[in-house]
Amino acid sequence: MKINLGSKKNLQVKINSDLKHVTSNQLVELLKEFKNIFAWTYKDLKGIPLDVTQHQIELDASIPLAHQARYQLNPNYVVIIKQDFDKLFATGFIKLVEEATWL
Repeated sequence: MKINLGSKKNLQVKINSDLKHVTSNQLVELLKEFKNIFAWTYKDLKGIPLDVTQHQIELDASIPLAHQARYQLNPNYVVIIKQDFDKLFATGFIKLVEEATWL
């Protein structure tokens, strides 16, 4: 069940529709009361150090890299995937790498 917590922003949460009526009402009231505590977007996650949020893969330089053929993406999904990537770029969650030395 989707619940709009109301505000200038569109703050929607999903709660289990199998909850008892009393429990779901209490949960909704709790969420409305403390809605300013939650991070609703990636931009709300200010103050978290990059070493906690950024993932890096450490490669062993002694092992030769394997080169694989590029995967051909299904044309039916290209638009959907592009929209998802545009959202991630817009929020700053991912960034463009100009030159990938491992390709």
